[in-house]
Amino acid sequence: NAVTRLVSSLQMSCIKLSFTAVIIVVLAWLFRLYPWPWHLRHRQIPPPVSYDGRIIFNTKDLREPTTHSEIKSIVKEAYDNNRKVRVLADGHSWSEIAQSEDILISLHQYSGLVGDVDTGNMEVTVRAGTALSELSSLLESKGYAMINLGSVAGQSLAGAISTATHGTGIDIGNLAALVTKLKFVDGTGKDHVVGERDEDENSRNIFKAAQVSIGMLGVLSEVTIKIKEKFYLRELRNHYPLSYCLDNLDQLVKTDEYSHVKLWLEFYNDFCVLYQTNQTNNELEETPSCVESFIVYYTFAVATRICYIFPSLTPTMMRLVDYIGFGSNSSRTDISYRIFNDYFDLPIHQESEIIVNYEDTVPAILALKQVIIDNSFPVNYITEVRFVKGDDIWLSPYYGMENGACAITLTIYGPEHTVNEYFDAYYQATRQFGGRVHWGKIFTIDQAVVSSWYEKFPDFAAIRKVMDPKGIFLNPFLQNTFGFDL
Repeated sequence: NAVTRLVSSLQMSCIKLSFTAVIIVVLAWLFRLYPWPWHLRHRQIPPPVSYDGRIIFNTKDLREPTTHSEIKSIVKEAYDNNRKVRVLADGHSWSEIAQSEDILISLHQYSGLVGDVDTGNMEVTVRAGTALSELSSLLESKGYAMINLGSVAGQSLAGAISTATHGTGIDIGNLAALVTKLKFVDGTGKDHVVGERDEDENSRNIFKAAQVSIGMLGVLSEVTIKIKEKFYLRELRNHYPLSYCLDNLDQLVKTDEYSHVKLWLEFYNDFCVLYQTNQTNNELEETPSCVESFIVYYTFAVATRICYIFPSLTPTMMRLVDYIGFGSNSSRTDISYRIFNDYFDLPIHQESEIIVNYEDTVPAILALKQVIIDNSFPVNYITEVRFVKGDDIWLSPYYGMENGACAITLTIYGPEHTVNEYFDAYYQATRQFGGRVHWGKIFTIDQAVVSSWYEKFPDFAAIRKVMDPKGIFLNPFLQNTFGFDL
């Protein structure tokens, strides 16, 4: 009997150990692509791969200049020796705009403020490699703040403006629209300092081309940008049926009560999380705890990984994400940049973004819902909808949108073929609305499409040819997209 009990006990122990081992292996597999949140905030700079790991920066000639003269020297060397140059910052972009198999410049050591704040014009000049998180901290220490920011803090200022990165606010432009002057090194190694207040028309035209140039005119060195006095924001988060938000869109977005409004949509369960933000005199109220951020992050992480393996479970898992992560209404108050930036890190995923005129917001959202239903795409992420003021920047996705723009961010984590099919299906569905793409996210277009969007594209192309006569700043992706010769 004793032997039997011992054998039985050993068998049970083996079963428990085996079960535990299986659980550990499964969890390790589920989490293998999901770094810890603080790891995402402090990724290796310059990064060896893009944010989602799809793009490997395999250059064998990485340069890390610390001064403007070093930037000029690198560009002049490339020009003289017929080499190629691209600039890599945080690697946050999903598109291949920064890819280079030749010289790759990282400006992460070329950062900080240049001189004092211009209080008369409420502007500050910043070295182009400065991360937005660093810039926010530097400004806060001096009693100032950025007027608006996006959800991610790790991007460099140069990368953010070169791709027309934006926050939300129907009366607030993208980051490039807040820029008043630029200093950059063109493809021959020559300096240019251009601004919106220049008397010379040619100089102003170069400035308009350079505001959103995707790095095709030169290497940005210094950026002068509008700021404001330090301020606090209060953000309300409320959960509504999708139909409520769409039926009342104008009252929710075009209101003096809230300057920053965005929507998080989930179509399987037809819910909308409405974020409404405005300036407040209260400095600090309850903010999400580290525990809450951890729970939301790993709810997303586990749910998206399970959906990747078992796509049919996507509606159920998204219902779980909705309940755990966003099921309750809440508010938070903090210094502005902490409200602009998401309070938790999103797990690794892929993004595309379509920009339409504000008046096309509702039909564009309904078109997205129909695309998902018709194609049974396993969309295992929130769809974010933000609003941006239109502008006159030549290659800005918001160019000429006089009533404002709506930016619909598609997010998903899945096999590459599923991701590309989903993004392309929605892009095709929004062509009827004149939908444009975000330069830093996943897209596939060509010169004919770009020319149809931007009446100033021929002028941009002419200035690019002057600024970069040998095409040292072009890579195959940019050539295929814009039709410029390498």
